[in-house]
Amino acid sequence: MGRLSAHGVETSSGFQYVVPRASERGARGAYLFVGLACFITWQLSAPVAFVIWSGETPPTLVMAFAGLAAFGPTLAALAIGSARRELPEIFGRWRTSMKWVVLGLLAMPLLHLPATLLEVALGGAPAQWFYPPVKPEHIAALVLFSIGEEFGWRGFAHPRLAERHGCVLAAVSVGLAWSAWHYFMWFTPDGPPAASALALNTAHMVLASIVIAWLFETSGRSMAVAIALHASGHLDNVFRTPASELRLTLLRLLVLAAAALFAARALNRRTRAALL
Repeated sequence: MGRLSAHGVETSSGFQYVVPRASERGARGAYLFVGLACFITWQLSAPVAFVIWSGETPPTLVMAFAGLAAFGPTLAALAIGSARRELPEIFGRWRTSMKWVVLGLLAMPLLHLPATLLEVALGGAPAQWFYPPVKPEHIAALVLFSIGEEFGWRGFAHPRLAERHGCVLAAVSVGLAWSAWHYFMWFTPDGPPAASALALNTAHMVLASIVIAWLFETSGRSMAVAIALHASGHLDNVFRTPASELRLTLLRLLVLAAAALFAARALNRRTRAALL
């Protein structure tokens, strides 16, 4: 018989069969998930992106594919989780205090408000103070993307990356993947998004991911809170801010960075307390 070591099984002859640790297997599953989620969504989003790029109005069938693209992360989590018999862990965590759900829904509007107040104090005149869903497509996006994404990003990827790398690095990794996943959705009739817009959007999503991770962990990893937090970004969708309001965009990023710093410190304290 062999002896079980920290890295695998060692036989009497000294030969070692490497058995990945649980955290390593989880992280590999998370990386596989990101690749599969992007593949599914990009395949479904590409027709819409290129029709918009050509300056045409996408036909109904093409727009239907765009709606399905929102479920790329959930479909990827479903495929990998089913193969690993992990579906209850991914889709079954809902119990939490209602206060966390309410805070989740209000989180992004509350974080955006101080930046708007600073902009006004500096003499600016924002086109809008808030960007709520006012069109049918805005409401559809709020529902479809909140449900279609969160079972993947927070239900599947975050816990597995957190086990391997800790909550903060997991949140940063999820934020980067989350931003890359959106790439084709940022196409306009003028073509792909500009590098500066990509940089700002990526920074916003990474910082938001850290804040979301903190509330997600504090609520006991409740999917109700994760979905509420995602919906919160659509309740005040600042990505619709005019490009001319660059200072306001940077102020929002500054406020979000301060919140992310607080969230990262809280997550680190939580991790240290769990190890004691």
